[in-house]
Amino acid sequence: MTCEQLRELKAGLLCYGVNVDPEVGEALVKARPYFYDKGFVHAINSNVLGTNICVSVAEAFSGRSPYTMYEEGGEFYLHYGDGEKTKIRLFDDLPKTGTVIDMLARPHSDKVISLWPSLVCCYDRPGKKCKFCSIKPTEEQGIVPAKDVVEGLCALFLKNDTYEMNIGGGTVENPDRMADYLAEICRGVRKFTNNAISLEIAPPTLSKIAMLKEAGADSLIINLEIANDTLRHEICPGKSSIKYSHYYDCYREGVRVFGRGNVSCVFVIGIQDPEDVIAECEKLTDLGVIPTLIPFKAMDDCEFRDRPNCPKEELLYVSGKLGEMLAKKELYPERQKGCTKCGGCSLETNYW
Repeated sequence: MTCEQLRELKAGLLCYGVNVDPEVGEALVKARPYFYDKGFVHAINSNVLGTNICVSVAEAFSGRSPYTMYEEGGEFYLHYGDGEKTKIRLFDDLPKTGTVIDMLARPHSDKVISLWPSLVCCYDRPGKKCKFCSIKPTEEQGIVPAKDVVEGLCALFLKNDTYEMNIGGGTVENPDRMADYLAEICRGVRKFTNNAISLEIAPPTLSKIAMLKEAGADSLIINLEIANDTLRHEICPGKSSIKYSHYYDCYREGVRVFGRGNVSCVFVIGIQDPEDVIAECEKLTDLGVIPTLIPFKAMDDCEFRDRPNCPKEELLYVSGKLGEMLAKKELYPERQKGCTKCGGCSLETNYW
């Protein structure tokens, strides 16, 4: 398979998910009880032909996917195209710790775990929630106390100390409070490991960025999501109260504090003009920020659930333009710690 063919396969899986053979799903749930959990956070992470892929299996659109996952001779395969198939490897589940971390953390690659200790968001209110967001707090999980997250990660690292960490979630109270919360987790984690920590956060007061670095974070992800500011107010009616100019103040400060190539920004592709995103990517890469392009998927629990998923052709087009920018400006996604390095949710790492 050529690099171009692999990018096309990955783009299709990211955009449309996978239809899982019922017998395979039943068997996998026994080993991974969360296999059919809904939402972006709980999509299944896998490796296909050496590339990490975060793929939805539990949403309504997954059942209509042109890709099928089945089992043959003890191996898992993807069926795609005209009778073509390839192996799909699911990452080993994390060691059980008997702590809250068993519920929070998921393997996103062989060496990167992701956890969202807050599924409560200050923007998740009637008329204010981001319309592509599928975060849905459960009775079991709201905001997990920072000390419980730290204790759980400590127990995990006693069993396996190789993981880099990506920590994010719903914004607790406001961006500054979220920054304080994540800093508390980082300080606790730094008492038992120097492994990389990537933080995903709404833009806080500028001084909080240096605080996060001092607390132990290695990289920062600040998601603008929608490039056109007018459209951003329509799609993100709560979060858009944060001024566009403040995002860019935080990007500049983030690059100053964390270094060029250690700050990222997610855009959601498929619900906005691709040319707007491309223009924004030019501005960000000029600053030394690495954009991450994630396709819109009509998750069952998001307001945009009746919209079509991002076409894979659109994801490939915008990602190709971004790939050219990253090469020209010598920005390397795989050198950034944690989430961006993993590359399972987007195509940037597949253009190097």
